[in-house]
Amino acid sequence: EELKLLPLEGAARIDALELAKTLLALAEAHVGKTRSELDEVMDAVIGGAKDRKLAAGLAKLIWDRAELAEAVPVDPEVLRHDIFTRAQAAWSSTGEGNRFERGAVLAEIAAARGLTVEDIERGMYADLREAHIITELATISAPQLIEAYDLAQPQAVLLRAVRVVVEVRSAFPGAYRTLFRKLKFLRLLCTITPRAKGGGYLIEIDGPFSLFESSTRYGLALALALPAIRELEHWSLEADIRWGTERLALRCKLEGNGDPDADAEPHLADDVRAVLDAFEALDSPWRAAPATELLDLPGHGVCVPDLTFTHKKTRQHVHLEVLGYWSRDAVWKRVELVQAGLDHHIVFAVGQHLRVSEAALDADLPGALYVYKRTMSAKAILERVEAIAATPLARKATKPIKPRAPRSR
Repeated sequence: EELKLLPLEGAARIDALELAKTLLALAEAHVGKTRSELDEVMDAVIGGAKDRKLAAGLAKLIWDRAELAEAVPVDPEVLRHDIFTRAQAAWSSTGEGNRFERGAVLAEIAAARGLTVEDIERGMYADLREAHIITELATISAPQLIEAYDLAQPQAVLLRAVRVVVEVRSAFPGAYRTLFRKLKFLRLLCTITPRAKGGGYLIEIDGPFSLFESSTRYGLALALALPAIRELEHWSLEADIRWGTERLALRCKLEGNGDPDADAEPHLADDVRAVLDAFEALDSPWRAAPATELLDLPGHGVCVPDLTFTHKKTRQHVHLEVLGYWSRDAVWKRVELVQAGLDHHIVFAVGQHLRVSEAALDADLPGALYVYKRTMSAKAILERVEAIAATPLARKATKPIKPRAPRSR
Protein backbone atom coordinates (compact mmCIF):
# COMPACT_ATOMS: atom_id res chain seq x y z
CA GLU A 1 0.00 0.00 0.00
CA GLU A 2 1.27 3.46 -0.88
CA LEU A 3 1.33 6.60 1.23
CA LYS A 4 0.75 9.58 -1.05
CA LEU A 5 1.83 13.11 -0.20
CA LEU A 6 -0.25 15.74 -1.94
CA PRO A 7 1.58 18.99 -2.77
CA LEU A 8 -0.18 22.30 -2.26
CA GLU A 9 -1.37 23.35 -5.71
CA GLY A 10 -3.97 25.60 -7.29
CA ALA A 11 -6.64 27.00 -4.97
CA ALA A 12 -5.26 25.04 -2.02
CA ARG A 13 -1.90 26.78 -2.42
CA ILE A 14 -3.54 30.21 -2.63
CA ASP A 15 -5.45 29.51 0.60
CA ALA A 16 -2.25 28.23 2.22
CA LEU A 17 -0.41 31.43 1.31
CA GLU A 18 -3.11 33.56 2.94
CA LEU A 19 -2.98 31.39 6.04
CA ALA A 20 0.81 31.68 6.13
CA LYS A 21 0.60 35.48 5.86
CA THR A 22 -1.86 35.62 8.77
CA LEU A 23 0.25 33.43 11.04
CA LEU A 24 3.46 35.28 10.16
CA ALA A 25 1.83 38.65 10.87
CA LEU A 26 0.70 37.41 14.29
CA ALA A 27 4.17 36.09 15.09
CA GLU A 28 5.87 39.33 14.08
CA ALA A 29 3.40 41.34 16.17
CA HIS A 30 4.20 39.25 19.25
CA VAL A 31 7.98 39.71 19.29
CA GLY A 32 8.69 40.95 22.82
CA LYS A 33 5.63 39.15 24.24
CA THR A 34 5.28 35.76 25.90
CA ARG A 35 4.93 32.35 24.31
CA SER A 36 1.48 31.91 25.86
CA GLU A 37 0.23 35.16 24.29
CA LEU A 38 1.23 34.04 20.79
CA ASP A 39 0.00 30.50 21.44
CA GLU A 40 -3.43 31.85 22.32
CA VAL A 41 -3.94 33.81 19.09
CA MET A 42 -2.37 31.08 16.92
CA ASP A 43 -4.65 28.45 18.46
CA ALA A 44 -7.62 30.62 17.53
CA VAL A 45 -6.48 30.77 13.89
CA ILE A 46 -5.73 27.03 13.77
CA GLY A 47 -9.13 26.20 15.26
CA GLY A 48 -10.93 28.25 12.63
CA ALA A 49 -8.88 27.09 9.62
CA LYS A 50 -10.37 24.86 6.90
CA ASP A 51 -7.25 22.71 7.00
CA ARG A 52 -6.24 22.48 10.65
CA LYS A 53 -3.35 20.11 9.92
CA LEU A 54 -1.85 22.63 7.50
CA ALA A 55 -2.37 25.51 9.93
CA ALA A 56 -0.76 23.58 12.79
CA GLY A 57 2.15 22.61 10.54
CA LEU A 58 2.78 26.20 9.46
CA ALA A 59 2.59 27.38 13.08
CA LYS A 60 5.16 24.73 14.08
CA LEU A 61 7.53 25.94 11.35
CA ILE A 62 7.17 29.52 12.59
CA TRP A 63 7.93 28.46 16.17
CA ASP A 64 11.02 26.65 14.88
CA ARG A 65 12.29 30.04 13.67
CA ALA A 66 11.62 31.89 16.91
CA GLU A 67 14.19 32.72 19.59
CA LEU A 68 12.90 32.72 23.18
CA ALA A 69 14.48 33.70 26.47
CA GLU A 70 13.78 34.35 30.14
CA ALA A 71 13.79 38.14 29.99
CA VAL A 72 14.01 38.87 33.73
CA PRO A 73 16.63 40.70 35.83
CA VAL A 74 16.45 38.16 38.70
CA ASP A 75 16.67 34.37 38.68
CA PRO A 76 13.05 33.14 39.10
CA GLU A 77 14.04 30.50 41.68
CA VAL A 78 15.87 33.10 43.76
CA LEU A 79 12.92 35.46 43.44
CA ARG A 80 10.39 32.81 44.52
CA HIS A 81 12.52 31.94 47.56
CA ASP A 82 12.70 35.62 48.50
CA ILE A 83 8.92 36.02 48.13
CA PHE A 84 8.20 32.90 50.20
CA THR A 85 10.60 33.94 52.97
CA ARG A 86 9.29 37.51 53.25
CA ALA A 87 5.65 36.38 52.97
CA GLN A 88 6.15 33.86 55.77
CA ALA A 89 7.71 36.53 57.98
CA ALA A 90 4.92 39.00 57.17
CA TRP A 91 2.24 36.41 57.94
CA SER A 92 3.82 35.54 61.28
CA SER A 93 3.95 39.20 62.32
CA THR A 94 0.36 39.94 61.31
CA GLY A 95 -1.66 40.67 64.41
CA GLU A 96 -5.09 39.24 65.20
CA GLY A 97 -7.77 40.96 63.17
CA ASN A 98 -5.28 42.31 60.61
CA ARG A 99 -5.17 41.14 57.01
CA PHE A 100 -2.12 39.76 55.23
CA GLU A 101 -1.25 42.14 52.37
CA ARG A 102 0.30 40.28 49.42
CA GLY A 103 0.81 43.53 47.50
CA ALA A 104 2.78 45.03 50.38
CA VAL A 105 5.19 42.07 50.37
CA LEU A 106 5.73 42.35 46.62
CA ALA A 107 6.20 46.13 46.89
CA GLU A 108 8.81 45.61 49.62
CA ILE A 109 10.74 43.13 47.47
CA ALA A 110 10.48 45.39 44.41
CA ALA A 111 11.85 48.36 46.35
CA ALA A 112 14.72 46.29 47.74
CA ARG A 113 15.71 45.13 44.26
CA GLY A 114 15.10 48.40 42.44
CA LEU A 115 12.27 46.89 40.37
CA THR A 116 8.58 47.50 39.87
CA VAL A 117 5.83 45.29 41.30
CA GLU A 118 4.99 44.33 37.71
CA ASP A 119 8.59 43.11 37.25
CA ILE A 120 8.20 40.92 40.33
CA GLU A 121 4.82 39.56 39.21
CA ARG A 122 6.18 38.73 35.77
CA GLY A 123 9.51 37.43 37.00
CA MET A 124 8.48 34.96 39.69
CA TYR A 125 7.43 32.34 37.09
CA ALA A 126 9.49 33.55 34.13
CA ASP A 127 11.27 30.18 33.88
CA LEU A 128 8.05 28.42 32.91
CA ARG A 129 7.84 27.55 29.22
CA GLU A 130 4.70 29.58 28.54
CA ALA A 131 6.25 32.68 30.16
CA HIS A 132 9.31 32.77 27.90
CA ILE A 133 9.67 35.95 25.89
CA ILE A 134 9.87 35.88 22.08
CA THR A 135 13.04 37.87 21.46
CA GLU A 136 13.55 37.32 17.74
CA LEU A 137 11.86 35.81 14.69
CA ALA A 138 13.90 34.70 11.68
CA THR A 139 12.82 36.47 8.49
CA ILE A 140 10.79 34.28 6.15
CA SER A 141 8.15 35.11 3.55
CA ALA A 142 4.80 33.36 3.14
CA PRO A 143 5.92 31.56 -0.09
CA GLN A 144 9.11 30.42 1.66
CA LEU A 145 7.06 29.12 4.57
CA ILE A 146 4.90 27.08 2.18
CA GLU A 147 8.04 25.67 0.53
CA ALA A 148 9.34 24.71 3.97
CA TYR A 149 6.03 22.95 4.66
CA ASP A 150 6.25 21.05 1.36
CA LEU A 151 9.73 19.87 2.39
CA ALA A 152 8.77 19.05 5.98
CA GLN A 153 6.07 16.57 4.91
CA PRO A 154 8.39 14.06 3.19
CA GLN A 155 11.03 14.67 5.86
CA ALA A 156 8.52 13.51 8.47
CA VAL A 157 7.94 10.36 6.40
CA LEU A 158 11.67 9.59 6.32
CA LEU A 159 11.72 9.58 10.12
CA ARG A 160 9.66 6.36 9.86
CA ALA A 161 11.69 4.71 7.10
CA VAL A 162 13.12 1.20 7.15
CA ARG A 163 14.85 1.51 3.79
CA VAL A 164 15.18 4.27 1.20
CA VAL A 165 16.18 3.80 -2.44
CA VAL A 166 17.19 6.90 -4.39
CA GLU A 167 18.04 7.27 -8.08
CA VAL A 168 19.85 10.43 -9.19
CA ARG A 169 21.04 11.73 -12.55
CA SER A 170 22.91 14.93 -13.33
CA ALA A 171 24.90 16.49 -16.15
CA PHE A 172 27.35 17.87 -13.58
CA PRO A 173 29.81 15.39 -12.02
CA GLY A 174 30.40 17.85 -9.19
CA ALA A 175 26.73 17.58 -8.20
CA TYR A 176 27.22 13.89 -7.43
CA ARG A 177 30.26 14.58 -5.30
CA THR A 178 28.36 17.27 -3.39
CA LEU A 179 25.49 14.89 -2.68
CA PHE A 180 27.73 12.00 -1.66
CA ARG A 181 29.78 14.27 0.60
CA LYS A 182 26.55 15.41 2.25
CA LEU A 183 25.55 11.79 2.88
CA LYS A 184 28.97 11.18 4.40
CA PHE A 185 28.70 14.35 6.48
CA LEU A 186 25.41 13.07 7.90
CA ARG A 187 27.02 9.66 8.56
CA LEU A 188 24.24 7.73 6.84
CA LEU A 189 24.44 3.99 6.22
CA CYS A 190 24.27 3.78 2.46
CA THR A 191 25.47 1.89 -0.60
CA ILE A 192 26.13 3.86 -3.80
CA THR A 193 26.21 2.02 -7.12
CA PRO A 194 26.79 3.45 -10.64
CA ARG A 195 23.89 2.76 -13.01
CA ALA A 196 24.91 0.74 -16.07
CA LYS A 197 22.16 2.23 -18.26
CA GLY A 198 21.38 5.90 -18.56
CA GLY A 199 24.13 7.04 -16.21
CA GLY A 200 23.57 8.29 -12.72
CA TYR A 201 23.66 6.42 -9.43
CA LEU A 202 21.50 4.19 -7.27
CA ILE A 203 21.71 4.98 -3.54
CA GLU A 204 20.36 2.53 -0.98
CA ILE A 205 20.06 4.04 2.51
CA ASP A 206 19.20 2.24 5.73
CA GLY A 207 16.32 3.97 7.51
CA PRO A 208 16.06 4.74 11.24
CA PHE A 209 13.56 1.91 11.75
CA SER A 210 16.20 -0.60 10.61
CA LEU A 211 18.45 0.27 13.57
CA PHE A 212 18.29 -0.96 17.14
CA GLU A 213 19.52 2.28 18.71
CA SER A 214 20.04 6.00 17.96
CA SER A 215 16.99 5.85 15.67
CA THR A 216 15.79 9.39 16.45
CA ARG A 217 19.17 11.02 15.85
CA TYR A 218 19.74 8.92 12.73
CA GLY A 219 16.23 9.70 11.45
CA LEU A 220 16.88 13.43 11.74
CA ALA A 221 20.11 12.97 9.77
CA LEU A 222 18.21 11.12 7.03
CA ALA A 223 15.60 13.89 6.90
CA LEU A 224 18.38 16.47 6.50
CA ALA A 225 19.63 14.59 3.43
CA LEU A 226 16.41 15.22 1.50
CA PRO A 227 17.19 18.84 0.47
CA ALA A 228 20.53 17.69 -0.98
CA ILE A 229 18.80 14.91 -2.94
CA ARG A 230 16.21 17.34 -4.28
CA GLU A 231 18.95 19.56 -5.73
CA LEU A 232 19.87 16.97 -8.39
CA GLU A 233 18.43 17.59 -11.86
CA HIS A 234 16.62 14.25 -11.93
CA TRP A 235 15.84 12.34 -8.76
CA SER A 236 13.38 9.75 -7.52
CA LEU A 237 12.93 8.19 -4.11
CA GLU A 238 11.12 5.16 -2.72
CA ALA A 239 10.86 4.69 1.04
CA ASP A 240 9.59 1.61 2.86
CA ILE A 241 8.09 2.99 6.06
CA ARG A 242 6.28 1.93 9.23
CA TRP A 243 3.40 4.36 9.64
CA GLY A 244 1.31 5.29 12.64
CA THR A 245 1.09 3.74 16.08
CA GLU A 246 0.39 0.35 14.50
CA ARG A 247 3.49 0.71 12.29
CA LEU A 248 1.71 -0.23 9.10
CA ALA A 249 4.06 -1.26 6.27
CA LEU A 250 3.64 1.38 3.56
CA ARG A 251 5.66 2.69 0.64
CA CYS A 252 6.11 6.36 -0.26
CA LYS A 253 7.33 7.48 -3.69
CA LEU A 254 8.69 10.92 -4.56
CA GLU A 255 10.38 12.40 -7.61
CA GLY A 256 11.39 15.77 -8.97
CA ASN A 257 13.89 17.98 -10.74
CA GLY A 258 16.34 20.29 -9.03
CA ASP A 259 19.02 22.84 -9.81
CA PRO A 260 22.42 21.69 -8.48
CA ASP A 261 25.07 24.10 -7.28
CA ALA A 262 28.20 23.07 -9.16
CA ASP A 263 30.39 25.31 -6.95
CA ALA A 264 29.17 24.00 -3.59
CA GLU A 265 31.86 23.42 -0.98
CA PRO A 266 32.36 19.84 0.21
CA HIS A 267 30.80 18.96 3.56
CA LEU A 268 33.16 17.76 6.28
CA ALA A 269 31.99 16.49 9.65
CA ASP A 270 33.43 18.33 12.65
CA ASP A 271 35.58 15.38 13.72
CA VAL A 272 36.98 14.97 10.19
CA ARG A 273 37.69 18.71 9.99
CA ALA A 274 39.52 18.46 13.32
CA VAL A 275 41.73 15.66 11.94
CA LEU A 276 42.47 17.72 8.82
CA ASP A 277 43.48 20.76 10.89
CA ALA A 278 45.60 18.70 13.30
CA PHE A 279 47.34 16.88 10.45
CA GLU A 280 48.66 20.16 9.06
CA ALA A 281 50.60 20.70 12.31
CA LEU A 282 52.42 17.36 12.02
CA ASP A 283 55.92 17.13 10.59
CA SER A 284 55.06 14.72 7.80
CA PRO A 285 55.83 14.10 4.11
CA TRP A 286 52.09 13.61 3.60
CA ARG A 287 49.56 16.29 2.74
CA ALA A 288 45.91 15.86 3.77
CA ALA A 289 42.92 17.26 1.87
CA PRO A 290 39.18 16.60 1.56
CA ALA A 291 38.74 13.62 -0.77
CA THR A 292 37.42 14.33 -4.26
CA GLU A 293 37.56 10.83 -5.76
CA LEU A 294 34.89 8.16 -5.62
CA LEU A 295 36.38 4.68 -5.24
CA ASP A 296 34.78 1.65 -6.84
CA LEU A 297 34.84 -1.25 -4.38
CA PRO A 298 33.87 -4.41 -6.31
CA GLY A 299 30.74 -5.95 -4.88
CA HIS A 300 30.28 -3.11 -2.40
CA GLY A 301 29.40 -0.16 -4.64
CA VAL A 302 31.10 3.21 -4.38
CA CYS A 303 33.22 4.29 -1.42
CA VAL A 304 33.22 8.01 -0.62
CA PRO A 305 36.43 8.72 1.34
CA ASP A 306 36.51 11.60 3.78
CA LEU A 307 40.17 12.55 3.36
CA THR A 308 42.96 11.77 0.91
CA PHE A 309 46.62 11.78 1.98
CA THR A 310 49.13 12.50 -0.80
CA HIS A 311 52.88 11.94 -0.43
CA LYS A 312 54.65 15.19 -1.31
CA LYS A 313 57.41 13.46 -3.32
CA THR A 314 56.00 10.20 -4.70
CA ARG A 315 52.41 11.53 -5.14
CA GLN A 316 51.12 8.25 -3.71
CA HIS A 317 47.56 8.36 -2.34
CA VAL A 318 46.08 6.85 0.81
CA HIS A 319 42.42 7.42 1.67
CA LEU A 320 40.57 7.69 4.98
CA GLU A 321 36.94 6.64 5.37
CA VAL A 322 35.22 7.33 8.68
CA LEU A 323 32.45 4.85 9.40
CA GLY A 324 29.82 6.73 11.40
CA TYR A 325 26.57 4.94 12.23
CA TRP A 326 27.81 1.80 10.52
CA SER A 327 26.92 -1.52 12.06
CA ARG A 328 29.49 -4.09 13.10
CA ASP A 329 28.45 -6.32 10.18
CA ALA A 330 29.05 -3.47 7.73
CA VAL A 331 32.57 -2.99 9.09
CA TRP A 332 33.27 -6.71 8.70
CA LYS A 333 32.28 -6.43 5.04
CA ARG A 334 35.00 -3.82 4.66
CA VAL A 335 37.43 -6.19 6.39
CA GLU A 336 36.51 -9.03 4.01
CA LEU A 337 36.94 -6.69 1.06
CA VAL A 338 40.49 -5.79 2.11
CA GLN A 339 41.34 -9.44 2.69
CA ALA A 340 40.08 -10.33 -0.80
CA GLY A 341 42.44 -7.80 -2.41
CA LEU A 342 41.93 -4.06 -2.51
CA ASP A 343 42.69 -1.72 -5.40
CA HIS A 344 43.27 1.31 -3.17
CA HIS A 345 45.13 2.08 0.05
CA ILE A 346 42.43 2.91 2.62
CA VAL A 347 42.32 3.44 6.37
CA PHE A 348 38.90 2.74 7.87
CA ALA A 349 38.25 4.69 11.09
CA VAL A 350 35.86 2.83 13.39
CA GLY A 351 34.40 3.85 16.74
CA GLN A 352 35.29 1.61 19.67
CA HIS A 353 31.58 1.07 20.38
CA LEU A 354 31.38 -1.25 17.35
CA ARG A 355 33.69 -3.71 19.14
CA VAL A 356 36.02 -4.37 16.20
CA SER A 357 39.71 -5.14 16.68
CA GLU A 358 42.45 -3.60 14.54
CA ALA A 359 44.07 -7.05 14.52
CA ALA A 360 41.28 -8.23 12.20
CA LEU A 361 43.47 -7.03 9.30
CA ASP A 362 47.03 -8.27 8.80
CA ALA A 363 49.81 -5.69 8.55
CA ASP A 364 50.73 -6.68 4.98
CA LEU A 365 47.35 -5.68 3.50
CA PRO A 366 46.58 -2.39 1.67
CA GLY A 367 43.80 -1.54 4.12
CA ALA A 368 43.89 -0.91 7.86
CA LEU A 369 41.44 -0.40 10.70
CA TYR A 370 41.88 2.49 13.08
CA VAL A 371 39.76 2.01 16.20
CA TYR A 372 39.31 5.15 18.29
CA LYS A 373 37.50 5.89 21.55
CA ARG A 374 35.97 9.36 21.46
CA THR A 375 38.04 11.48 19.09
CA MET A 376 40.34 10.57 16.23
CA SER A 377 44.07 11.25 16.53
CA ALA A 378 45.86 12.74 13.51
CA LYS A 379 49.11 11.20 14.72
CA ALA A 380 47.59 7.72 14.99
CA ILE A 381 46.10 8.06 11.51
CA LEU A 382 49.48 9.14 10.11
CA GLU A 383 51.08 6.00 11.55
CA ARG A 384 48.55 3.82 9.73
CA VAL A 385 48.86 5.81 6.51
CA GLU A 386 52.62 5.28 6.46
CA ALA A 387 52.26 1.59 7.31
CA ILE A 388 49.81 0.65 4.57
CA ALA A 389 51.49 2.88 1.96
CA ALA A 390 54.30 0.30 1.86
CA THR A 391 51.96 -2.62 1.15
CA PRO A 392 51.18 -3.80 -2.42
CA LEU A 393 47.79 -3.32 -4.01
CA ALA A 394 45.78 -5.98 -5.82
CA ARG A 395 47.37 -6.96 -9.11
CA LYS A 396 44.48 -5.82 -11.30
CA ALA A 397 44.20 -2.31 -10.01
CA THR A 398 41.50 -0.03 -11.33
CA LYS A 399 41.44 3.73 -11.40
CA PRO A 400 39.12 5.69 -9.14
CA ILE A 401 35.82 6.18 -10.93
CA LYS A 402 34.65 9.59 -11.99
CA PRO A 403 31.04 10.63 -11.40
CA ARG A 404 29.23 10.11 -14.67
CA ALA A 405 26.73 12.35 -16.35
CA PRO A 406 23.63 10.66 -17.81
CA ARG A 407 23.68 9.72 -21.47
CA SER A 408 21.91 12.08 -23.79
CA ARG A 409 18.75 10.73 -25.38
